[in-house]
Amino acid sequence: MTDNKDMVSVSFDRHQIQQLKSCAVRGRSYSERISIPLAFQLMDNSDSYFDCFSVLDELDYLEGIRSVSRAKPEKQFTESPLYPFWHKHFFSARHLVKNLGIRWNLDGKKQKDLTVMINDVAENYGDDCNNWPGHIAHRLVIQGFKERVESIKFGLTGDWIIYAKHSGQNYYLSLARHKEGTKENVNTLILKLKNGCYADFPFLFA
Repeated sequence: MTDNKDMVSVSFDRHQIQQLKSCAVRGRSYSERISIPLAFQLMDNSDSYFDCFSVLDELDYLEGIRSVSRAKPEKQFTESPLYPFWHKHFFSARHLVKNLGIRWNLDGKKQKDLTVMINDVAENYGDDCNNWPGHIAHRLVIQGFKERVESIKFGLTGDWIIYAKHSGQNYYLSLARHKEGTKENVNTLILKLKNGCYADFPFLFA
């Protein structure tokens, strides 16, 4: 646990905050409607599997700048304490395995598509010991992900962009993992949102 004496207090003036937010969203017009915590999340490069542009693509979609989103559609939370906030999924490389699992129903009791695919590879390449593993890998990962992307009805799953709607505009608060929204963790999540975003958008927490 971090000792308080090792923490550093940092302050920004209004102009510096505007510059920070603009830098985080690469100069996009909605920079003033992202929170300071979200700006830092977008500029954090400590996770090699996180791609800030995958988030920016979804923000552009929510703003009407992009016409298509590959991730799950936006949805309002229906229960307290996250209601009336909204969330939108975004996809990064770290979500690949989860989406492949969904495509092949690996968490389910029946994997009909997976069985059909393996049988097809076995029938066509089973006698070729050098090549059939490569065909399995290609069908499982490359083709499987392509089919998952093309399932527009569902869209790619990933983590959340949490935002609010106010006076006809979106205000973007934070990124969050699915597990943060579980019953055990949701109060911690709402506290994180309030503590981090109240200074930017107090009217969202009235």
